[in-house]
Amino acid sequence: MNQQALIPDGRVRIWPRFRLSGSRAINAAPWMDALSRNEPVGNCRCGAHLWPGQPYTPIGANRQWYPATCKPPAGCGHQLAAAGPAPTRRRKSR
Repeated sequence: MNQQALIPDGRVRIWPRFRLSGSRAINAAPWMDALSRNEPVGNCRCGAHLWPGQPYTPIGANRQWYPATCKPPAGCGHQLAAAGPAPTRRRKSR
């Protein structure tokens, strides 16, 4: 697997292919592909890889969240979740 350029998120970096272009939102198709292949999705602040988790929708939320974990023993155990795309807004009828 070739490592791509990284997008900084503070000290945590999610690789660009896992994001929608022009957005910070996660692209579901490559994320789910990485999850099924057990491949990393970025780098943690400690330098180890971030591993994807199963997306979930919190109660009362209108978008999915995509968790990632820096797994020990190679990693620090840091966990994070990034939002998927926002739902489209409905226009009010006049």
